[in-house]
Amino acid sequence: MKTDQTRPVKQPTRLGIVEAARSHIYHKGFGATSYGNIAQQTKLTKGNIQYHFKSKEELLQAVIEQQIEGIREQLEDWSLECGTTYDCVERFIAMVDANADNLARYGCPMGTLNSELGKDHRQQQHQAKAMFELYLRWLEARFSAILPRESARVHAEQLMVMAQGASLMAHIHEDPEIVHRQSKLMREWLTEVCDKT
Repeated sequence: MKTDQTRPVKQPTRLGIVEAARSHIYHKGFGATSYGNIAQQTKLTKGNIQYHFKSKEELLQAVIEQQIEGIREQLEDWSLECGTTYDCVERFIAMVDANADNLARYGCPMGTLNSELGKDHRQQQHQAKAMFELYLRWLEARFSAILPRESARVHAEQLMVMAQGASLMAHIHEDPEIVHRQSKLMREWLTEVCDKT
């Protein structure tokens, strides 16, 4: 009996295409991302990618949806694992600190994407800002355990601003130590907020 010794290479699924696009958009930007880039990374033809995603905007939407789902899962895990307000909010600071190298090289994935889309793709930027809103609402809920509602929102916003500022400065100067130094200051700020209540 004749057997076929060659087996077809397992091709990336739709999820694999989205992940490849997410990575390329983060490292190079949405404007610099093409079907050709994704095809090269996934070893698929451009036609195969277009079968799943008829336009770059459709692919971008899938990338944003994947990131939003990832953030939701992350925040659910944090909520189950952390206890005090300090412990919970420190998870966010630790995430920023742990990603110092990538932030210095490429910037914040949420911040850079929102900034780029805000220039020419307002509809997609409106969808992408949901990533910020998830973190903001989660932080606000943690602060609301020790602060009045309005103050909790302000503190959540302030922490997001500190994190984004650290990310931007680190990226501009290509220096991850900026993130580490600012993360230390964020923790000191958080300690003061928690100690006052």
